[in-house]
Amino acid sequence: MDVLYDTPQLSISFDPSNDWLYVEWKGNHTAESARTGGELVLQYLRSHPCHKMLNDNSQVTSEWEKGARWVGTEYYQRLAQQQVRHVAWICPPNWGARKSMETAMLFITQPVVVLFDDLASAYFWLKRLQ
Repeated sequence: MDVLYDTPQLSISFDPSNDWLYVEWKGNHTAESARTGGELVLQYLRSHPCHKMLNDNSQVTSEWEKGARWVGTEYYQRLAQQQVRHVAWICPPNWGARKSMETAMLFITQPVVVLFDDLASAYFWLKRLQ
């Protein structure tokens, strides 16, 4: 795994053996941090183009409801424009953070996004896709 960006709130890595981006969100997030982090993901996706992303929110501890619409519309649309076709999105145990994710899901039309409760299930689903 090639670490591209790493802070206490966000890590972005490229997994060359699976040819996907692994994005790990951690701690408290707001609409602003969701947007800033999303822009970073898009930036690294340009330098490491791939068709799959493992988006891990299992360690998010806050709601980011005010950013959910932007994530569900603009951010995921821009991922699709950069040729991302499948996203495995791991849900956090925190209720507010999970509710924000579910709100974002209402707006996503592309790419294909599937929610998971654990990393292993998300990994295996993404791995078997062509």
